[in-house]
Amino acid sequence: MTRSKANSKKQHGIDFKKIRRKVGRKLPPPKNTTNTEIKSKAIVLPEQSVAAEKAGLAVNKKGLTLKELLQQTSHHNPKVRRDALMGIKDLFTRHPAEQKSHRYATVEKLRERIGDDDKVVRKSLYDLFKVMILPCCKEDNQEVVVSLLMPYIFNAMTHFSVDVRMMAFDFLDLILEFYPPSFSPLYAEKGWGNGVGLNGIFLLHWGQF
Repeated sequence: MTRSKANSKKQHGIDFKKIRRKVGRKLPPPKNTTNTEIKSKAIVLPEQSVAAEKAGLAVNKKGLTLKELLQQTSHHNPKVRRDALMGIKDLFTRHPAEQKSHRYATVEKLRERIGDDDKVVRKSLYDLFKVMILPCCKEDNQEVVVSLLMPYIFNAMTHFSVDVRMMAFDFLDLILEFYPPSFSPLYAEKGWGNGVGLNGIFLLHWGQF
């Protein structure tokens, strides 16, 4: 009986052969495995250096041009607007010729901040006009600067905020300080259109109206 079982194993063979593998050797992948490896080549683009693009342009200590700084004065964040005004002051200090070349464009953009909701922004703007911008334009056609600023000053005088209205009179003082001959009766008439006459302007300014 035992002999017949041994003969039976020889006839049918072994079901499977156990493969002995060495410890530490990496197993080869199964033959039916799909290779999912993705090979790609990096696309090399020519680098455009920001510094190279601004070569020859007047920039402030942070490397910003006048165009960039003027754009930032309209930013929704008050801190960005404040920093932009300080940056313009720094740029004009470093590059007086830049201020001279773009003085009217600078006034035209910065006048929008006369009625700014942020107190520090208005004060920074006032200092910038007093120390740098208006003195630079004093030898030019003064009527141009006055005509650019007065509509925004009058508009600020009718602002719902008392602080903005009072600051508008400070800007008016600057106009009268630097360009007194250019403040014609025409602006007093325009003031009446806003509910503020020339006499009313000074009465409001000194708290008597």
